[in-house]
Amino acid sequence: MKSIISIAVIAMSMLLAACETMVSDIPEAKLPKGESRLVVNSFISPQLSYINVIVTESIPLFTKSDATGNKIENATVRISDGVNEVTIPFDPKNKLYSIPQSKFPISASKTYYLSVSDGKRSVTAQCTVPKQTPVIKSYEIDTVIRSYSLYQDTAVTLKMTWQDFPKDTNYYRVSAFMDIDYTVPVATDKQDFTEKRISGTYDFNWNWQTGRNELISDNKLDGSVFTSPIGRASLPHEQEKTSANGKKVIIYPHTKITAINMEIYSVDKHYYKYFRSQTVSDNTDNPFSEPALIYTNIKGGLGCFGAYNAAQLKHSYTK
Repeated sequence: MKSIISIAVIAMSMLLAACETMVSDIPEAKLPKGESRLVVNSFISPQLSYINVIVTESIPLFTKSDATGNKIENATVRISDGVNEVTIPFDPKNKLYSIPQSKFPISASKTYYLSVSDGKRSVTAQCTVPKQTPVIKSYEIDTVIRSYSLYQDTAVTLKMTWQDFPKDTNYYRVSAFMDIDYTVPVATDKQDFTEKRISGTYDFNWNWQTGRNELISDNKLDGSVFTSPIGRASLPHEQEKTSANGKKVIIYPHTKITAINMEIYSVDKHYYKYFRSQTVSDNTDNPFSEPALIYTNIKGGLGCFGAYNAAQLKHSYTK
């Protein structure tokens, strides 16, 4: 038995040594060459108040470069509908290029063209806004309670249904958040704690069920009534604090939900493929698997220029 173990250890050592040699012996001249490219991300919709464009740059993996990956502030960013064109100025406060839709409206069914240049590099992209807005047919709201050793977790669940548009290839994304009022502990000047009532928003998570997420395609389900995954949003739980005199105080949140805001996006193929590829990449846990490529429709660069048309519905709670 000892000899078998010894042989296994020796074999493993040789394998690791071989791997190390393979990595260290690759000449720099044979490593793949790459240049820093512009990375552009922008998602437009008739329901958004602003057109926003984020411009950064990639950092080559094997090539020495001055690229930092920081946001680029001196680029020329233009958007066009094929007839009218406008230059989008840089917003130094939010570190992105932004223009209100009052100056350049986004309309359903229209194709838009985006161009970005920093003087050395230029990229282009185009996308078409989906022509139809989904309609939320129904929704179900429920509460789930789970008890743990230190606290009790209360979560709100949400499920929505909508009608698919027949005779077209459609892609969707579901989204929702809830507005709540709740109590939090606040430290006082006397090193004690008091209660304060605040407001906040909590997003619903659609990825907690295996094999389900917020992105949906009507592949082989054309014209069907779609049901979203079950979205889940945990509510604040009680917090235990210890004052200066050693007294323990438990602050209960006394949460009150004021509204649940639901959205179903009809997204274009670029939006769908980009976020779908990110999901696949994030879920690749096998260290021996090939890295998943992130989809891009930016010609000459990286990133995504996509569009969506959103249905919005608000469920308000009476006070």
